[in-house]
Amino acid sequence: MKPLLRSRLRRWGLLLLSITVMYMAASRDWCALRRDARPTVQASISAKGKLYAGAGRQELIPPFPIAAAGYGPFRPSAHSAQAPLFARALVLQVDELRIGVVAVDLLTPPSPAMHEVHKAVQDLGLSELWVVATHTHSSMGSYEPDALFQLSGVGPYREAARAALVHAITGALQEAASSLVPAILETGEGEAPELVSSRNQDEPQVDTRVTRAVFRSAQKKIAEVTIFSAHPTLFPRAVGALSPDYPGHYSQIIEETEGGVALFWQGAVGNARSRLEQPDGSASSHVEQFATRLAHVVRSIRLQSWESPGLSFIRMNVPLPAADTRRLVPGLLVGIGNNLLCWNAPAEAGVSLIALGPLRLLAIPGEATFSAGRELEEAAHATRTVSLVNGYIGYMDSSEHVENAGGESRLQYFGPELLDTFIRAAALTREAPRQ
Repeated sequence: MKPLLRSRLRRWGLLLLSITVMYMAASRDWCALRRDARPTVQASISAKGKLYAGAGRQELIPPFPIAAAGYGPFRPSAHSAQAPLFARALVLQVDELRIGVVAVDLLTPPSPAMHEVHKAVQDLGLSELWVVATHTHSSMGSYEPDALFQLSGVGPYREAARAALVHAITGALQEAASSLVPAILETGEGEAPELVSSRNQDEPQVDTRVTRAVFRSAQKKIAEVTIFSAHPTLFPRAVGALSPDYPGHYSQIIEETEGGVALFWQGAVGNARSRLEQPDGSASSHVEQFATRLAHVVRSIRLQSWESPGLSFIRMNVPLPAADTRRLVPGLLVGIGNNLLCWNAPAEAGVSLIALGPLRLLAIPGEATFSAGRELEEAAHATRTVSLVNGYIGYMDSSEHVENAGGESRLQYFGPELLDTFIRAAALTREAPRQ
């Protein structure tokens, strides 16, 4: 054998050996399993007495040009907004217990920025804070420093985007806290089956409920919270502009016609698709049409008044199970995928329940499907599951779907025990007393 050929074969052999060693090292399970860890109670407070409420709204002004969040790693830059983006806040107080809740026109909750938000509003005396993303798939991106988030849909990180977001959330909360007045709670629930359908044949059922909570003072409307489940994906992807999609337009309609600040939250949105029968005009106009129809449903809901509803919350810390990317990547890359996700994903998450009058709202940091949401509600004795609160860990589907790689489980980042882990935490929230 010629020396030159022998040298080339040796180099190729060393290269192949190096690749094999690196593959084996990267595929080894470097993450400690956390399946035996149990949820624990972090805080729990209950209060009775007169209800006070205040609301605020702060525009989220993106530092244009900026990536539009929503559909994978290759996102276009936006140079304008089709409609303003907002952070909307509501602060509730009974006795010494004060709780702040926010709805922000974003794809996911800005979990890394939460520390800055908490620090900025420390003087407000909030015992509990929810920051909930409306889940619009056409809002501002670039607010997450985590590489996986940047690749999966929010675009390259920019400090200016993060600062704009923190400014909007804290501004809305400060305005809400400074405007507290005695309030009466009004609640009601309706159905909107014509506006939502399942996007997955494995789980044809969707949550069609529309929950409404209105806060008034001396016949003047302070704010309201609407909970509905449908992906905000109506705004056309090709348009080079940002949009709050139907949640933002719905809130604007309610605010202009009824006054107050209108917060929109997603329920069990995992498999729920926005459905618009017989739409008219251009694709861009479908957002306004959907929002108008949802507002019509909401206005038809009969409300019941609660003058002294009481207020309580309980917050749980939930250790997350091991990462499981079997449904996300090819078989030979599962070990590498598990390690990458484990190193980048949080080791724990939070679950919180707020009880206010007849409402028991269970917050989770992800997207629950219909079946997962119902199991969580049953475990917590909750009236609604609220998705996308204070963080994002992906989808949460039934254990059966995860085991069979069906439903929305291809978008679940953790193993089949994920839902069971959260169900155990949800069951512990029953300690929050009914008002």
